[in-house]
This record gives sequence, C-alpha cells and structure tokens, in this order.
Amino acid sequence: MSEIRINITLIDDHLLLSESLGKLLRKYEFIKDIQTFKSPEEFLAATSATEPDIIISDILMPGMSGIDLLTHYKKINKKIKIILLSSILEVQTIRHAMRNGASGYLAKDTSPDELADAILTVYHGEPYIGESLRKSLIRNSFTEDQFVYNLSPREKEVLNWVCSGKTIKETAYEMNLSVNTVQTYYKSILKKFNLNRTADLIVFAIQNGLYNPQK
Repeated sequence: MSEIRINITLIDDHLLLSESLGKLLRKYEFIKDIQTFKSPEEFLAATSATEPDIIISDILMPGMSGIDLLTHYKKINKKIKIILLSSILEVQTIRHAMRNGASGYLAKDTSPDELADAILTVYHGEPYIGESLRKSLIRNSFTEDQFVYNLSPREKEVLNWVCSGKTIKETAYEMNLSVNTVQTYYKSILKKFNLNRTADLIVFAIQNGLYNPQK
C-alpha cells in the first residue's frame, strides 16, 4: 500500500468543503499530494499545477459543471480518472456520467474510508459506484430490461425514427404505415416509459442505450 503514491485534485465551488475533505484524505498513506480548486475553470487555467492521477469533482457548480469538465478533460487526457462526488443521486444522471467516462460516482455523504476505497479502485483501472447507490442502479437495470423486453419490434423501429428527428408523419412514410398507426405506437412507447414529450423520450433513449445518435 505504501508504494502507491497518488496525486489528487479536488474541485468544488464550496472551497471549505473540499479543503476539509483534503485534510481527511491526507491521513491515508497512499495519498501523495492534494490540490483544491473552486471551479473547473480555475483548475484548467492552473497550467503550473501538478498533473493529477485522479480528479474528484462535484457536478453542480457555477459555469462549467462536473459533467462538462469530464467530457472536456477526457479529450485532453484520455487516461485521466475522474470521480464525481455529488448530491445528485438520480439514476439517469449516474448512468450518463459513467457512460461519458467517469471512473467513479459517490454520494457526498459517503465516508472518507469509502472514498479512499474508491480512489484505490479507480487508480487500478476499475470503476466504482458508491455503496448507497448500487441498489438503485440494480433495481433500475431490471426495470430498463423490462422496458426493452416490452417494446415490440414496431415500437423499437418507431422509437429509432423519432429519436433520429423524424416527425410522426415522416416516420409513417418511412415505415409505410398510416399516421394513426404510428401515433398509436408512439403513445404506447411514452406510456411504457412514463414520459410525456418527444424531447424527454429522446433524452431517456440516449441515456439508457436505446438509441445511439452517432450510428
């Protein structure tokens, strides 16, 4: 354990909280150095700062968010490991973060020992989800599988066309079906996913891997 020396960067607009967390983490022998920043912009501007092994960032911050930092910095350093430590515990946000390259995601009320475990886990190349979040993710996974299972082949096709930007009328033309028939499929999909708008449906489909806009 003592042979591992990890450089950590903490980013949170509540600087007092990040400095307090830094003090707690410094008691672990594997921590080499900790730098704190009050925003992603401040971190990115600190060109003289030591390149971190792991970034630990909040999500909700003025200006650039933790997710913005994640997608931006991954383009600069593909190997960087980023742990999001947030009060946002909504399942879709967690999935979105992990799919966009986060190495870990923990609730802000996690214990220092669990955060230390998460740091070691992601340092060795494995993802880490906080213990308090795992049950929700597992339960949601089963629910998503049920959603996908309940979509008929026609409904999946309608979902794909709608998510690609087609209107109901255009989808009907592409599928060689009547507008009323496609409208029925569309309403059925919304009901199964408990959604009300096309915009929400597209976001839900992308976040849950039901539609890939780059294909």
